Amino acid sequence: MRYAAFISYRHHPDRHRATRLRDALHRFARPWNRLRALAVFLDSSALVPEPNGLWESVRQALGESEYLILLASPEAAESEWVAKEVTWWLDGPRPRNLLVVVTGGAIAWDQEAGDFDWAATTCLPPALRGHFTAEPLWLDLRGLSDDHVGDLRDPQFQDVVATLAATLHGRPKDELIGEDVSQRRRLRRFRRGMLAGMTALAVLATTTAVFAFVQRDAAREQARIATARQLAATALNLADNDFEVASLLAVQAYRLKATPETESALYRLAAGSPQLVRFVRAKETVTALALTTSPRYVAVGTREGTVDIWTADGTRKMRSLEAGSGVTALKFSDDDQVLAIATDAGHTLVQDLRGPGGPRRLRGGVGQVHAMAFQPYGHGLATADSQGTLRFYDDKGEAPAETVKTGGGWVLTMSILDEGSKVFLGYGWGWEVYGRSGARMTRIASSGETIYPFNDYRSAASPNGTCFGFVKYADVYVTSPAELVQGEAPGIARGEKASGCGTPPGLLEKEAVSLAISDSGSAAVGTSDGVLVSMPATEDRAAALRPLTGVEAQSLLSFSPGPGDRLVSAAGSTVALWSLDVPGPTAHRSGISVPDDTIPATQPALAVGPQGTLAWSHDPHDTAPSTLQTWTPGTPVGKAVAGEGAQESYDAIAYDSSGRSLYTADRERVERWTPASGSLVRNRSFALPVSDGFSGRTRLAVRPDGEIVAVPGDGSVHLVDPVSGRRRTVIKPLTAHRTARERERDAQVSVEREVSERGALAAVATDDGRIDVYELPSGKRRYRLDPSAGSVDRLALSERTRTLYAVVDGRVLQRWDLATGRLVWRSDGAGDQGIAVAPPGGWVATLAGDGTVWLWDAHNGSRVGAGVLPRPNTIAGLAGTGDHSSLAFAPDGKRLWSVTENGELLSWDTSIDAWITSLCKRVGRTLTGAERARYLTSLSDGYTACAG
Repeated sequence: MRYAAFISYRHHPDRHRATRLRDALHRFARPWNRLRALAVFLDSSALVPEPNGLWESVRQALGESEYLILLASPEAAESEWVAKEVTWWLDGPRPRNLLVVVTGGAIAWDQEAGDFDWAATTCLPPALRGHFTAEPLWLDLRGLSDDHVGDLRDPQFQDVVATLAATLHGRPKDELIGEDVSQRRRLRRFRRGMLAGMTALAVLATTTAVFAFVQRDAAREQARIATARQLAATALNLADNDFEVASLLAVQAYRLKATPETESALYRLAAGSPQLVRFVRAKETVTALALTTSPRYVAVGTREGTVDIWTADGTRKMRSLEAGSGVTALKFSDDDQVLAIATDAGHTLVQDLRGPGGPRRLRGGVGQVHAMAFQPYGHGLATADSQGTLRFYDDKGEAPAETVKTGGGWVLTMSILDEGSKVFLGYGWGWEVYGRSGARMTRIASSGETIYPFNDYRSAASPNGTCFGFVKYADVYVTSPAELVQGEAPGIARGEKASGCGTPPGLLEKEAVSLAISDSGSAAVGTSDGVLVSMPATEDRAAALRPLTGVEAQSLLSFSPGPGDRLVSAAGSTVALWSLDVPGPTAHRSGISVPDDTIPATQPALAVGPQGTLAWSHDPHDTAPSTLQTWTPGTPVGKAVAGEGAQESYDAIAYDSSGRSLYTADRERVERWTPASGSLVRNRSFALPVSDGFSGRTRLAVRPDGEIVAVPGDGSVHLVDPVSGRRRTVIKPLTAHRTARERERDAQVSVEREVSERGALAAVATDDGRIDVYELPSGKRRYRLDPSAGSVDRLALSERTRTLYAVVDGRVLQRWDLATGRLVWRSDGAGDQGIAVAPPGGWVATLAGDGTVWLWDAHNGSRVGAGVLPRPNTIAGLAGTGDHSSLAFAPDGKRLWSVTENGELLSWDTSIDAWITSLCKRVGRTLTGAERARYLTSLSDGYTACAG
């Protein structure tokens, strides 16, 4: 025979196991001077294109094989090819030469029937029914993991291989194991002899070999870099519609090789799809979704009748329920303690989540229930089925307390009105309102005016039935039961009079696949490109569309009750959880809001102390009379410390080297603050000369010797002794060159300037577009740098790395080496509203007027990625978010802080480890075997993204 054995298996999930088993049979007891011990046929490596077709090649290989080895699994039992191969073998010349290796599922023998117990056996193809008359010996490889390397030193794996090899060789198992050991010994002796004989040649070739190894390693390193870059590029290409795989490939690329490209892909994925919280997975296709009012639970129902209840962040499955048939609707009570479940078999179940017991099955009719509503503040349930029957249940019984035949047919929306005294039912043809008349519920109002169009639309109702509507022809139409009852026209479109639920904008010609509406009138639309969330127009906000990227078309969508700040979506068996009011996965809210009581936009002063304590200033406000605040991250928000008597917004804040004293500056003075009895006390004040004709905020730093460096708007530099209060000017002020018209309008000159974090360097832009760099305290000009730009917009200095960063012409970021005075790199696309440098020197952040924060690699100028600051609650149209915000890095450079007036204090991860943790938490899985085969190569397949 040409082959000792033919391995029959299902490619998924046994391709890896089959390959490892074939390789082990080739090696086991192999004579040291032969290529393999015996020949085993495996289709993935032995088949070649044949003119007669694939099956003819397989049939020929079967005929030339002595044994058939069946890798039995539930997938193999359902495989058409495995069934054909087994059937051919049983009809062939050697039907008894069949060996079974179980890789998954269950197998059991029925002694009385003389056959396998087919009720309990899930891994064998039906063709084997009745083939064996006595229980055969089957081998167990279910413990062999997908990443097993096929090591024969693994006792379980060796035993399976030895048993198979004994049969194939026709020799006793113990004798064959001994032969394997003997052959290995002979091979080792041969190698030792060859090694001794080659020693002289090895010495002779050492120099050449070293050179070759260096060349080889260099080639391998270049291949790793190229492969990592390719993976990173693939990740970015997939980011918009397959965030799961994109995230895993980005992590895989970085683990393969840390390069600017892989770092950028990591950050862009970590900061991307900012509203996406996490993916969770059901066992079957998802058919119903529901969220609790508070961020507590999410319920996922499937077409097979399972209901999984997860925590709202998707990190833990709390409970699984069996509904008996496909789930059509889910509904949580207002207090999040009870879940109602409707099925396609017409059953309604109620599960109390506070106890361990099973669901209560309600009795009713045969029509499917698609609309349910809990009584406000209680657990009484109202249901409406496809026959138009309305039923009311109390919180304990199984039979309905009351049944009302409405005759309306299929109910599309249900809402409880007037604290539970009325029920609104919406149909395709109109609506009805039922209220209590005496002891009975009767119809008290109705309309036959059509609510929904006749075709090609998607409809939805909000979780509490407060709003409902449909999407058709690229527009969302939303109305409310209250509006209809009051006689308003249903289905108000964009551009017309707003309904009580607001007026969402159009959908930009996107085809709608699914629709969800929130109780506040927002609409989420699943389109072919992903998910669009439309925010309705209000008095303070224009209508807007927000794309939720990272997923393909979603077949199901559901908002959280109430404000609708959370969303859950599903496609197939994958569920995505969204939080619509978070800045992003790399952002962390401190819980501290920043007030604002003035119309002009100002950037609040912000500083981070040596121990990480934050200090910021804001405009005076009734709710926060002190304009100076400090807070240590990790402590309660209530532990923020206020400056006593601080009643103005400061230009700059700086800590001394100990972090104990705090200094503030404005146009006229520098003040020192120290902590005392839970507050900050002003204990010194130092006057500054008034800079006539110049605008701009004073810059501030504290030198290690305690001396204060202040740079007012005129570009002068002053050193102040904090003990004596003596001030000396080390750099003279510039001259304000103003035209007559500017003087008439009192227009002031603005000069960009900066001082380094510890006061050793100062930089001032000149009126001819150059930058003077001075050493302090001498005031000696060290360099005059020429950025070749029309304007110098922002400057930043770093003493630790001896560098200057400049944003010029509103968009170009430059890095200058202050040890040589040379330009290191320049990159396009920077924001001109702010710049911050990480103290260790790894990152630079720039802030644009619209609130976009770009992160840059300080070493090579690569733009890593961007995040967006939340919009402040300021008067619309005056300025962008960047005009209201400031940035500062933490001392270790792993966190970037932002403060926004009439906004909040936020931190943003700038640590690669944090980015990886964020991505892996959101995805919650590793690459599948199919994904690894599709995207990875032999060079990149040795790493596992998000393992453990």
